[in-house]
This record gives sequence, structure tokens and C-alpha cells, in this order.
Amino acid sequence: MAFVSVGQKYGFVSAGDVFRQRIADARAEERKKVEDERAKSEAEKLNTARGLLEDGVAMDMLVRRFNLTEEQICGK
Repeated sequence: MAFVSVGQKYGFVSAGDVFRQRIADARAEERKKVEDERAKSEAEKLNTARGLLEDGVAMDMLVRRFNLTEEQICGK
């Protein structure tokens, strides 16, 4: 059986319910920040690899160094 707080049982919002909701909101916000930073990092890595390809760096070296596929680097 799932946890049921006193407030949930009797139909009011308790201080514990508010506290648990604040913790859940903070965790969700932190997860979103981490995901946004990860997406930004991936985009920067891809742009760097594409720039180096244009400058004449070998594709096999870029694939190994940046851990990307040729399709990702070429933009297909």
C-alpha cells in the first residue's frame, strides 16, 4: 500500500505535504538543469567536430576523439 499522509487521508494539505512537494519540485528543477547542460555540451561538441572537419582533420580521428558517428558529424 502506498504512503498516505494525514493530510491526504482527511483532505487537507499538511506541512509535511508542502515540504515533500518542495523537495520534489527542487529535484525536478535540478534534473532539468542537468539535462539542459548536457544538451548544450553535446551541441558544442558537435559544432567543434564539424569545424575541425572543415579545417581538414580526418573523419576517423574525429569519430574516435568525439565519440560521434560519421552521420552525426556530417549532419545527415
